[in-house]
Amino acid sequence: MASSLSLAQGPRKLSRLAFALTQPPRLSRPCPSIPASGTAMAMYNNPMSPRFMGDLTEPHGFDKPYQVIKRLQADVQELRAAFQAEQQQRAVEVNQLRQEVGVLRDQLNKECHERHGICHQLVQDLGILKSEKIKAIDELRSQFTTAVHQLNTIIQDEIRDRKSDCSLRDTREANERSERQAELGNLRQEFGNHKKISDAFRDDTVNSINNLNHDVEMIATTLCKVSTTKGTLSS
Repeated sequence: MASSLSLAQGPRKLSRLAFALTQPPRLSRPCPSIPASGTAMAMYNNPMSPRFMGDLTEPHGFDKPYQVIKRLQADVQELRAAFQAEQQQRAVEVNQLRQEVGVLRDQLNKECHERHGICHQLVQDLGILKSEKIKAIDELRSQFTTAVHQLNTIIQDEIRDRKSDCSLRDTREANERSERQAELGNLRQEFGNHKKISDAFRDDTVNSINNLNHDVEMIATTLCKVSTTKGTLSS
């Protein structure tokens, strides 16, 4: 559990824990169950001595702390091994990262060089395209100006022709109107003359018919008188 905890916490915390575990325990006061004589220390240093073999049947007060210290030493060794393995792994990873960073730097420099070349070529292409477009716009502007000038000239000519045509038409219409009015006056005069002639002819015809009627009446009267006279004479 201690090794897994050290691996999860990192190298810095692991070194502090290992340092704390390797230090001897500090007691604020001596334990009453542990004897403070030289015999106890000799027994702790050499527990298998024949001098102390008679006491093995009874539990000793140092057995439990000794087991705890052994477990702590084993944990410290395990932590040291894990720490060294972690350091080696971190060193390998750092070297790999350095190699990757170097490769990435080389690729970045290469990419920057390529991008600079592409940007320079793009700027040149844009300059050429801009000059071509400006030239095309100038040509189009000149063509448009020429076309507008020609169109304006054509329109002015058309307006002048229309005005002259309108003046000629007005003059022609005025002449035709005066001619029509003169013809109308002549027709009215001729109509009046024909009317006078027809009225005179009608009057002459009526007078002739009246004269003929008078003559016929006179002839009839004369014949009646003749027939009367003849009848008188024959009787």
